[in-house]
Amino acid sequence: MNQNLLPLPLRNQLKTPDAINIIVLIATWIVMVILVNPIGDFPLNDDWAYGRSVQSLIEKGDFQLSDWTATNLFSQVLWGALFCLPFGFSFTALRFSTLILGLIGVVTTYGLFREINTSYRISLLGALLVAINPIYFELSHTFMNDVPFFAFTTGSLYFLLRGLKYESKIAITFGFLMAGVAILSRQAGLAIPLAFGCAYIIKKGFVISNFVKGFSPTLIGIALQLGYQKWLQLTMRSPQSYGDQINTLVKEVSLGLSNVYFNYSQITLFSLIYLGLFILPLLILSAFQNFNSYSNRKKTLLLLATSFFFVVALHRLIPRKLIMPFVGNILVDFGLGPVGLINSYLPQAPRIWIAATAIGLVGAALLLQNLFLAIGQILARGSSPETLEKKWVTTLILSFVAIYFFPLGLLGLTWQGFYDRYLIALLPFVMMTALVCQPKNRKNIINSKLMPLILIVMLIGSGFTIAGTHDYLSSNRVLWQALNNLMQTSQISPERINGGFEFRGWYLCNKKLRNSPDKYINFSCLWETGKEEYVMAFKPIDGYHEIKRYPFSSWMPFTQKNVLVLQKIK
Repeated sequence: MNQNLLPLPLRNQLKTPDAINIIVLIATWIVMVILVNPIGDFPLNDDWAYGRSVQSLIEKGDFQLSDWTATNLFSQVLWGALFCLPFGFSFTALRFSTLILGLIGVVTTYGLFREINTSYRISLLGALLVAINPIYFELSHTFMNDVPFFAFTTGSLYFLLRGLKYESKIAITFGFLMAGVAILSRQAGLAIPLAFGCAYIIKKGFVISNFVKGFSPTLIGIALQLGYQKWLQLTMRSPQSYGDQINTLVKEVSLGLSNVYFNYSQITLFSLIYLGLFILPLLILSAFQNFNSYSNRKKTLLLLATSFFFVVALHRLIPRKLIMPFVGNILVDFGLGPVGLINSYLPQAPRIWIAATAIGLVGAALLLQNLFLAIGQILARGSSPETLEKKWVTTLILSFVAIYFFPLGLLGLTWQGFYDRYLIALLPFVMMTALVCQPKNRKNIINSKLMPLILIVMLIGSGFTIAGTHDYLSSNRVLWQALNNLMQTSQISPERINGGFEFRGWYLCNKKLRNSPDKYINFSCLWETGKEEYVMAFKPIDGYHEIKRYPFSSWMPFTQKNVLVLQKIK
């Protein structure tokens, strides 16, 4: 029995190319982070609420969740607190805690690819596609829940995959411990033991004892989730928004089957286009390798199926004039966000997004092809060791993708529903569907003729990612400098300032500072009233005059370059 637990094929299994690739991944991540500059004690997106929990734990020794919190968050708060212990609470410390997990997620993605016998170069390519993904990289510079959940999930599934592959009970135990950490970060972590159970019975056989062994960890995971919920309730720690997505899901389903069908088909199409665009380089390499091996009949059927998909997709998109970005909240009109200031939407760049949507459609078609090939691989007959291993590995991957995505498609497209950032957890696994379908003797799908194009696409993508993330932090760094000057130098109270979503969340939705309980419960404290005397914006607003201008460094073309402090005209 192989009990090697190291997160990559180390010890006697570590090859020089593996070590070099890991160093390349670490160096690439560090260079990208340095270019962006993550320093700055200010909240981003929803992490004002999550940061409040860490602050409470560090300064008072009391674990409390903000009422804006919908996820479990427990393990993430503990992780963030570790980084605040040396110098006290700050959002810079929290940002570095996520950046470390972001790097761990990238390296673990590499490990997952190597465990399914993918070549060194393709494993490096797949891990780099995660690292340069704009949503993943931007969220790694926040204390949002998505990247920590990604790291915990990929770590758990890495150990579980390795444990099943080598019959290692120790690795499986580590995998389930990580699954517990993932569940205590986000409820969606329950998809991990469920996917393991599906893979276990495919590997071991359809007998009652295997069902018990395979799915008993799921029962433990459910017990952990219910126990945590009960503890929150008994200790009066349960947030107002806790489990809000379940309420949203129930509400959307209650509107009828036609609403469910519309939302599910729409979100599925959007997700395929996003994911197809994000992993296009790997999909292209895989498609060329597969297409050349097909018979003429299979090629014809494939082209017909692809054409049918394009017709259906365009029928959905064109009449409604839908182009990327389809949904919030990280990819925005021309950069990365979200943008939380009043009247400050970034300029639209429809031609660029039309091209991105078209390219994403190509990727979506290729991704859909791989998903069907993977399903066919699970259903294929054969008893050879290679066939059986492919079946349970593919089952593990596809089960996680299906179980994780199923509730997302039911959330709807309201502001409480589906967001683009929910898709990053699927990135390694949709790439693995393309790789696991390759014959063992064709795991290296590198095509020297295509590599220049692939590298150009990745360079353009990484440039957008770095520039967009840089501008997001740069603008917010200057915004908070302006806000702090207004409050400290000019002695203006937070109630008189419309400083954006994060500012209102941090200052006006704090339980200790809010004016009345009602404002917090219905979260009216988060939205502008129009009565504020001072407004922060990227461009002038009618009825206000500019009293100060703060320039900031911007690398993206056609975007805002200044934060304006505006005062209402009396």
